[in-house]
Amino acid sequence: MSGYRVIGLVVLGLILNGYSFSVSAQDFRLCQDLLAKVLPVFNRAFEENNLSLLGSPEYRRNVHELEKAFRLYHRAYYLPEDSLRKANNEAVITALYGNFQKSLHLITAYGPVAAEPVMVYNTGLAYLLNDQPEASRQFFSAASGTGSASLNTLVSWGREPDRGQAMAFAQTGAVQNPDGKWEYNRGMLLKMDGRFEEAVTDLTAALKHKDLLAYRLQRGDLLVHLGEEKRAVSDFERMVDLHPKAQIRYAHALLTLNKFEEARQVFDRYMASPDRQFRAHAYLGMGHAFYGLGKMTEAKRYYTLASKSSLTEKTAKCGLGNVMLSEHYYTSARNIFDRLIQQDPGYLSAYLGRAVAYYGLKRYDEALTDFSAAQPLINAESRQQADVFVSRGYTYYYLGDKGKALADFETALKLDPARYEALAGKSSILIDQKRFSDAGTFLSAALKYEKGYDRMWSNYGNLLLHFDMYQKSREVFSRALRLNPGNLKAQNGRAIGLLESDQMDKAIVIFDSLIKRNPGVPYLYNNRGIVQAYLGNRHEQEQDSRRSDERYRMAFQDFRTAMEKDPHRKFYHVNEGNVYRYWQKYEEARQSYQAYQDKSAINNTGVMYAGLNNDTDARYYLGVAMKLDSVHRVFKYNLAMLMKNRPGKAPRAWASSSNRNAYSDISIKYSLDGFVTIYLYDYEYDPLFFPGRHFLPLPAGRFGEDYLIPHFDFG
Repeated sequence: MSGYRVIGLVVLGLILNGYSFSVSAQDFRLCQDLLAKVLPVFNRAFEENNLSLLGSPEYRRNVHELEKAFRLYHRAYYLPEDSLRKANNEAVITALYGNFQKSLHLITAYGPVAAEPVMVYNTGLAYLLNDQPEASRQFFSAASGTGSASLNTLVSWGREPDRGQAMAFAQTGAVQNPDGKWEYNRGMLLKMDGRFEEAVTDLTAALKHKDLLAYRLQRGDLLVHLGEEKRAVSDFERMVDLHPKAQIRYAHALLTLNKFEEARQVFDRYMASPDRQFRAHAYLGMGHAFYGLGKMTEAKRYYTLASKSSLTEKTAKCGLGNVMLSEHYYTSARNIFDRLIQQDPGYLSAYLGRAVAYYGLKRYDEALTDFSAAQPLINAESRQQADVFVSRGYTYYYLGDKGKALADFETALKLDPARYEALAGKSSILIDQKRFSDAGTFLSAALKYEKGYDRMWSNYGNLLLHFDMYQKSREVFSRALRLNPGNLKAQNGRAIGLLESDQMDKAIVIFDSLIKRNPGVPYLYNNRGIVQAYLGNRHEQEQDSRRSDERYRMAFQDFRTAMEKDPHRKFYHVNEGNVYRYWQKYEEARQSYQAYQDKSAINNTGVMYAGLNNDTDARYYLGVAMKLDSVHRVFKYNLAMLMKNRPGKAPRAWASSSNRNAYSDISIKYSLDGFVTIYLYDYEYDPLFFPGRHFLPLPAGRFGEDYLIPHFDFG
């Protein structure tokens, strides 16, 4: 064998690995220089998951120059018999051009490779390029120690459906680790396994080797998933000028920080560029940005555009559903979410949207089921989710779970102290708990932020009635009626206010009209009965016994009708007992008071005995009433009058002369004996329903770029 042929055998197959040799060093240096230009770009295409880099004019020109240099060198130093090595080098050049299938065909055309490790290793790379991981591993194992065989073996295991072997191999430690790709690939395997925090650790380690685009973007994606949006924005921002997909990710990360206008501007800049690869993601992002800015028309437009791409269709349709919720088109929104859930039963954003849709449709059982399904998305730390807690809180409230409703309202108020729906909801629960003073505090606060809901005003007016603040309640009920003249609770309260201001003729006209239009409402009869009774007192003071008796009979009939319509409201018996007392039917009065033995009935029993000059029993009952409520103004007044021994007509004149006196009310003015007889008004609180200021968490866009990075160092 000639010396030249020996040299040729050594050179063949090693040209592209950069081995030194003595023959034509100048020619081989040219091959080395050209390879140094080509391989980084070839690897970058896999690092950035962007094989279009292999089609750039500059890259292809460099590969062509490398091919020419090889041919010249081959003609000078290779012999015709060296076909296997020639096939190896042609396969490498073909792979660099991006024709992976032909490259594999060339390198395997001569059957099993039994040459030096470099050629075995190149065959493994060819199989890996053609996504045949098992075959590639056989060659990497045979060429163990050559090039990046260990790293590429890890990649091959990672491409198998079952990544268990890959995870095990990843823990063995890096034998070769160009640019930190071992840590990157291990991090990606951890990400695919759902071990996100560990994955961040490995990607951070990879970045210490080299600050590659893929490392930053993948770590940023993980940080978004882990709720560390600020760190993610920092990662994306560092790469924003290197690649359009970094720009898109940066803008989407800004959305997670609710920087909607900034994100919109970044999306605008992208869409003004010639790149179209990520146009669907830009449309989706623009939809999110406009949704966050409250511009629903524009949001719908971009969501519609994004829904036409398979990459963003699901998320965009979910966004459209969220817009429908904001516009209170609950049925349309539910239909969208129904279809999404049918397509993907695990899509949590669709469950959350449908839960709010069911809430809006007042289908509370179904709403609660979907809220439970979407629980992982519900974040008690996100201010943007205040409405989610309000909607779920009212769902609990209407289903009777006041404890959970209260917890959700309190969370909503922690996120947004001005969330009037939660303030009003909390007031409703406090009313149910008979904590009327606290309820008034929260409802008053709600009315500072929302002044256009008549039911809130009428409920507040009823709370004022509870505390005998009749003049202020009239103003509040009038405000409710200006908003909704048909509000029955406000009409009832206004009539009570007129009665308490001694406008009984107006009050009776209103109650007559209300009963005519609402004959089935018991509290209207009760309250009209009170007006009738006071009119009877007035006629009796005027010594018109005929008219007074007629009014008493009408009052008695109203109280009886009220009890017939709702026997559960036992306090109507107290008012009935007052009429019996006016008729001097004292035993019947006592029995009526005993039918509802509360502090008001006890007070009236004491007043009855005082009127009969039975001071002993009067003191006893009035004293019991005082023990039950030591600050009640009526109880204190009656006991004081009793101790002064017969109040007579003086208090009535006093009450009639001043509208500002603490006791200047009709209960004194029209008292027949100077004592205050308590009547129990009846009123109902309206259930509150808010259509909602719906804003749901933005359904996250997925970029689907979970890929491993091999290292191609052809020999």
